[in-house]
Amino acid sequence: MDFRWITDDSPLAVFLERSGLRRVLGEPVRLLLSRSQRERQRIIRGDFEACRGSLAALAGGVPPGDVENVAWMISSLPTVWGLKMDGVLSLAVRASNFRPAAVHLSRDRWSREYYRLFGMGQALEFPRFRAAVSAMPAAAEVVEFAHSRAGIRDLLRLSFHQVDIGRVAMSNVLNRRKFSRFDLSEPATFTEVCRELVRVQRNVVAAEQMIESGRPRMALLLEKGLSPAAEIFGACVARGIPVVQYSGSQRTNSLILRRYLMHNRHQHPFSLDAGTWQRVKAMAWGPAREAELMAVLEESYRQGTWFQRKFLHEGKQIKAPEAVRKQLGLDPAKKTAVIFSHVLWDATFFYGDGLFDDYETWLVETVRAACANPRVNWVVKLHPDLVWKLRYEGYQGELRDILAVRSAVGLLPAHVKLVPPETDISTFSFFQVTDYCLTVRGTIGIEMACHGVPVLTAGTGRYAGLGFTIDSGSTGEYLDRLARIEIIPPLSPGEVELARRFAYALFTLRPWEVRSVEMVKAPMEKTGHPLDHNLVAHVTSYAELTAASDFRRFAEWLASEEIDYLSGDGGST
Repeated sequence: MDFRWITDDSPLAVFLERSGLRRVLGEPVRLLLSRSQRERQRIIRGDFEACRGSLAALAGGVPPGDVENVAWMISSLPTVWGLKMDGVLSLAVRASNFRPAAVHLSRDRWSREYYRLFGMGQALEFPRFRAAVSAMPAAAEVVEFAHSRAGIRDLLRLSFHQVDIGRVAMSNVLNRRKFSRFDLSEPATFTEVCRELVRVQRNVVAAEQMIESGRPRMALLLEKGLSPAAEIFGACVARGIPVVQYSGSQRTNSLILRRYLMHNRHQHPFSLDAGTWQRVKAMAWGPAREAELMAVLEESYRQGTWFQRKFLHEGKQIKAPEAVRKQLGLDPAKKTAVIFSHVLWDATFFYGDGLFDDYETWLVETVRAACANPRVNWVVKLHPDLVWKLRYEGYQGELRDILAVRSAVGLLPAHVKLVPPETDISTFSFFQVTDYCLTVRGTIGIEMACHGVPVLTAGTGRYAGLGFTIDSGSTGEYLDRLARIEIIPPLSPGEVELARRFAYALFTLRPWEVRSVEMVKAPMEKTGHPLDHNLVAHVTSYAELTAASDFRRFAEWLASEEIDYLSGDGGST
């Protein structure tokens, strides 16, 4: 039978998507209804066949690991690159005497196929555990929330069995509604959130039952911000099971490794644990190390390697301060404050507490305050990540950031300039023209403080409260500071040193440099292609991999109880 008439936008496909039946009916129906899905499967199949032999050889002769020392490999990013990275790390897990067990979060075929190449025969199927609790009624906590008509802060505090189900539910809804305003006071949004809370609650129970069945000593994953990985993460740390997250760093071919337990579950992975920070403050320091750090930061921008995986340097130019001021129309007689926006739907609100309900509210209120203070130049710099993220999503409409500002503020006055994400001005160019930096918890706050620029934060979870930022205890205090921002002096030498110590540890000691395998990235025009990221091994056997210095260090850290992976003279803490 010829099914080519069933296209992605056919009436049947649209009905099944809107009704949710497409997700319920599973992969066979998705393939039947979607030409793009069939093409995706064809491309992945080609990659799998091409690397089947080499990956199987790499895993040949691996030891089984201790059956009482199980480490879950959670398939939280089921892309070709993600699955291969999971598999390679599972080999290092064995070198630490753990026995890796695959945890499949969906019925996606390829997670099983790739995992088997790495010898992960033991597997747990989360959908099976989830199906067993599909009829579970809403918990008392969810019912109480639904009847209370509470706000976002109540949602973010909502927990079930010590798992942050409110944060997870909000993250899921935001991810689905990337290009629309999240307003919990709207009945439709509130209803959607309540339904999502029930689903998340059931995921928590399913995760708890899976833990009882598998009894892991540790879990490893790449992404933990969305269901069901978020609930499995929460259920594990609530039971004292450490979860290791490996996420991208600012360096090419490097990862950040962080061990999570209940006490640090809200801390951003790309930050420093309290114990690490104490050690960093006590380490030897001097002009040579400061110069080394600043040279590395500048070189990373000039060579285009700073967060290269995010395409931050595509079409960008490093410009002189006078050229930037002229292009943006800034008054050279005034100081300049730059508002560095966040990706509005990003789940980094997971980390710490914010002064405002969400990133959009922070942006709107900050811009409103900027409009009321004409004594300085204000620049609203939209996040450069949006360039590739929107391409990945296939979105071509007007940015929600712009719509939100226009709706709340209207036409911006002459002293407030908006810089779109596709601007040709490199972020590095802003270091020389910025007198004040405003962010909730962005990485830019660390960089600006290293240049002596005062950073006004609107949230915790990364670097606030460490002595080199201006933190407010309330929205009122924050907005009062913006009303007279021009009187805030530059950072003192001591504050700059603290910022540079933090940056040195974060940017030079925390990344785990991977040399045994290479993370291959396709050009930005290939974003969204199944192989836009891939992984190539430079070793050919398990013995060679585990003897390599990079994976030996990973295995040693994994076997320890240290929170942060640190390299070089930082050691582990």
